[in-house]
Order: sequence, then structure tokens, then C-alpha cells
Amino acid sequence: MNYERASFRDPDARVLKREGDRILRAISPRAAALDDRLRASGLIDQLVREGLLVENSRCRDVPVPEGWAAVIESKPVPFVNYPYEWSFSMLQDAALLTLNLTERALQHNVALKDASAYNVFFHGARPVFIDVCSLGPYEDGTPWLAYGQFCDHFLAPLMLEAYKGIPFQSFLRSNLSGLSVSTQVAPLFSARDLLRPGVLTHVKLRALLDRRTQRLGTGMRREVRRASLPKAAVLSNIRRLKRLVARLTSRSPSIWADYDQSNTYDARMIERKAAFVSAACERLGGGTLAWDLGANTGRYSRILSKHFPYVIALDADPGVIDQLYRELKGTSDEKAILPLVGDIMNPSPSQGWRGAERDCLLNRGRPVFAACLALAHHICLGQGVPLSSFLDMVREISNAAVVEFVSIDDPQSQAVLATKIEAHGDYSMENFRTLAAKRGRILVEEPLSATRSLFLLTF
Repeated sequence: MNYERASFRDPDARVLKREGDRILRAISPRAAALDDRLRASGLIDQLVREGLLVENSRCRDVPVPEGWAAVIESKPVPFVNYPYEWSFSMLQDAALLTLNLTERALQHNVALKDASAYNVFFHGARPVFIDVCSLGPYEDGTPWLAYGQFCDHFLAPLMLEAYKGIPFQSFLRSNLSGLSVSTQVAPLFSARDLLRPGVLTHVKLRALLDRRTQRLGTGMRREVRRASLPKAAVLSNIRRLKRLVARLTSRSPSIWADYDQSNTYDARMIERKAAFVSAACERLGGGTLAWDLGANTGRYSRILSKHFPYVIALDADPGVIDQLYRELKGTSDEKAILPLVGDIMNPSPSQGWRGAERDCLLNRGRPVFAACLALAHHICLGQGVPLSSFLDMVREISNAAVVEFVSIDDPQSQAVLATKIEAHGDYSMENFRTLAAKRGRILVEEPLSATRSLFLLTF
């Protein structure tokens, strides 16, 4: 039996590698016994109904692999996503989901064995806990052993952005174990920060205890691990953590949050652009996935969602993705649009154990349609990418795309070039047409102004 290369950390469960989109986990006799008890008690169904746990059930149509006791099938999310691609509010909601699930489980004498942020995926703008085997038995008097991991994966990056105004995404991307409270965050906080909620308790004291623990012998470390703490105290600590996390707000400034108000479009141009995108979707729609590259606050992602079941709204500015995420919550598009922080110049790579634990962004689902609106001049003029290479990227990503070309004379292009020495000589409207035609077909071209045109391309 083959297993997913990313599934290896839990000795009681492994995700099976199978064709199609079924998510199957083989579980050990110990895990199967606990799973039987939790299903009989109704806890699993209750957690699913409350939106805390992904839909799952015992799988009866797949043979149980040798050495395992049972197989569980979980409902897949449309697109895999990781914490370093989330905005502040997304990580915050994932943290609260983890704490709420922990609180509910403890009330049934069950606890989370770990508190990894990678146990959570977003289905659109709604987080869901996907590791159905993270629940383990709990004995009264045992502290919540996943607390340290929760702080590194959730609390530390949230505090970094809330108290220091530093976005966390690059730190989480470079370290899949999270952001260390003791070695990375604690040194950033001075005595003046001790009055900030949570800094003394969860940062400074935690760093002090970690340093002291490192000096202890093996026997003493085991004694610390076995320290007794009544369940009532554990629940009280979790509720305090929930209040702390819920109160945090981002202090990281957004670069593009006011783009809709500060760009050079007039109302008529915006209407024509929206109509062009909608018509293009109607002409080439029918697939399952569309991407909006440089989505900003999602004006055109919402149009795409009317024609495609699932839309990835990608933007390098965490602030605009956070705004989009908050606007989507509770709307009809909540589960149709997934906002992600990502730079198409440097998309999330394959990384982790053997380079396969976290998959590359471009490998997780190829869209049938892509929107690249007001993007080419930022990539080509701002980042120095040749126009031919930009079109190669568009072709690699999808079979069809709407591309807005902004000429070098446009005020926005001139603003981009203001701090640049020079641009590639291939950047022109005429050359765009020539290069696009060599790579595929230009189905429609519509001028928006003297310096902007929309193209519907197929490859």
C-alpha cells in the first residue's frame, strides 16, 4: 500500500495514496478503538455539525491495509492551502477553531494530540479542521501538551503582526514548525511590551521556562511533562487564550487596499471591464476551478464565482486578502472564493520532508481559466520579467485567460517605472499581440482606453 509522502508524523494514522480525490486514512487498532467510542458517543457527528471538524465516516468499500485496523474517509476541500498563504484574520480564525475544538473535546475527556496549523484548511472563507485522527484520550490532571505548538504555530505569528506590525507569512513559509516564541519572538519584545495582553504570560515567561527546561536532565524533563493540572484549569487557560486571540488586530499596513479608489479607471471603464470578464467566463466557462491573479479585494473574483464552482483569489498584499476574507464571511460566496496571500513572482514552493510535505502552489490544482487584470505591467515593468516570459507563465497556468495589457505610456506604468532604470524593449501593445498569437489564439480584444486593452486568450 502506498501512502501520501506528506503523511508520516502520526504513528496511529496514515493517509493513503489513491487515484481521484478521495481522502482515506488508515488507522491503528488503538486509534480505531477510540474512534469507535467517539462515534458511539455522538461527539464526531456533533463536531461536524458545529463546523469544527471535516465531514468524515468509516469507509467500507476499501480493503483495510495490512497492519491497520480501519479506514476513515474525509470529505476533501477543493484546494489545499497552508498557513503561510493566509491573512491575519484567517490565521486568527484557524486559531480560534483549534481552541474551540480543544475545549469541546476536553469536555468529553478527549484532547488534541497536537495543535499544528497544518491541521486546518480553508474551504473558501471558512476554516475546517481536517485531521480527524488528532483526537486522543485525555486523563484528568494532564496539562494540554499541545500548548507549546499552538503558541508557535498561531499565537507567536499573530502577536508579531498585531504588536510589531510585521507580516508573518514569510516566517511561517521558511519554518514549517512555526515561529518560535522563545528564540524568535521573545527577543523582539522589550520591557515596554509587557503590558500588552499575553506578552508576559505566553512570551516572556514561556521563554524563561524553556531556557530552564533545556538545562534539566532527562529525568527532570519527564517529571515536568507529567506535571499535574486539573481539567478545570486547562479549560480555563484555553478560554483565556480564546479571549486573547480574539482581541488581536493586525498593525501591518496594506499597500493596495485603496486601489479601487486610487486607480485611473472611471465608472464606465469599470463596467466595461466587468462585462468583458463576465462574457469571457460565459464563453469559456464550465470547468471547476478559476484563478484571479492579483485579485486585490476581489471585485473580479466575485464575477468569476458566478461562472466557476471554485475561485482562488491570489494577491501578494496580505492586507487586501484580509479585507476580502472578512467581506466574504457570511455571504453566498463564502465557500466559493478562497483568498490566499501569494506572489506570482515567488509562488509557494514544494518543501518540507523530502521536498514533498507541503506541495507547490502551482501543483495543487490547475485552473481552467485565469484572470490577469492590471498585472502585466507590474510583472514586466516592475519586476523586470520579459513580456514573452509573462505570457509563457499565463499559458503554463491555464488553457484560457483574460489579460489586461497596460501600455508603457499609461500613468500607472509610468508610476511603476519611476524608480526603475529601464524596461525590456519587448514591452508594447503590438508585441503583446504578436507574442500571444504565437502561443495560442486571441479570441477577443477590447480597448478600454488609449493605453489599456483587454484580451481573451486561449492556448
